[in-house]
Amino acid sequence: MLDVRLLGTAGMQPLPGRRLSATLVRFGGRLILLDCGEGTQVGVHEAGWGWRGLSAILLTHMHADHTLGLPGLLLTLGHSGKGEGEPLTIYGPEPLLPVLQALRLFAPRLPFPVNAVMLEGGETFPVEGVPGLEVSCAALAHEVPCLAYALTVPRAPRFDPERARALGVPQAEWKTLQRGEAVDVDGRSVAPGDVLGAPRRGLRVVLATDTRPTPALTPFVAGADLLIADAMYGDEEGKPKRWEAQHLTFAESARIARDGGARRLWLTHFSPALSDPAAYLDRATAIFPATTLGRDGLTETLNFEE
Repeated sequence: MLDVRLLGTAGMQPLPGRRLSATLVRFGGRLILLDCGEGTQVGVHEAGWGWRGLSAILLTHMHADHTLGLPGLLLTLGHSGKGEGEPLTIYGPEPLLPVLQALRLFAPRLPFPVNAVMLEGGETFPVEGVPGLEVSCAALAHEVPCLAYALTVPRAPRFDPERARALGVPQAEWKTLQRGEAVDVDGRSVAPGDVLGAPRRGLRVVLATDTRPTPALTPFVAGADLLIADAMYGDEEGKPKRWEAQHLTFAESARIARDGGARRLWLTHFSPALSDPAAYLDRATAIFPATTLGRDGLTETLNFEE
């Protein structure tokens, strides 16, 4: 299962009751943080999921409202007992390295290694220390390089022990077949397809914030159990008139969820001018009924289908 918690839902500047962008995901006792705006430490404390399990931070882009919580968080993490054998990896697009170098001036000495991985969009990779979880990313349309992230937990097909016994496969070889590898039984090859059922749906969470509408996002959302999406503007009238809007309206996020085949949508990253986001919720639910207005502390547990 995956636990997902919104730590902050504000865009641009924090407000009372609305911290800046951050989302925390828990899988197998390990933690992955997506973005780290001001106030993220408070949100992590409130979640009560601990600190040492934090294995990775995925930064969507290098704007201040998504990154300036890092120095304090790193210092707090340094006092959590996390040590030399428990690295933290920070992923993100350009200019990740100079931004981290600058922010590390506030946290120059840490008892654990901090690794940085630059991404361009299109990569798929495992997270060190979080077996069974796969992360992929896609480039968004923003004024600086910006990424959407998908966290996926694949699920193996159901194993048929009766079929395996009938084929004479020793029980010690069952895990090999479950991993998708063939085994040799008395000089004949038994393939995974001989003992595995149909493919089963895994779990998939997608975060896409700070973007204009872009065709690349809809296919990236495909199969998402939960899409957490930018909703800076309540409607078209809320968009700036002096320059091209760099964010989504409630309706635009809802159309992405609908057209991408997401199961649920959480709206987040609200403009400070949006004092009452709930007043605009119907703009989204009219297009995608399974829409929830994000709030700090909103939590959901995603489980495999039976």
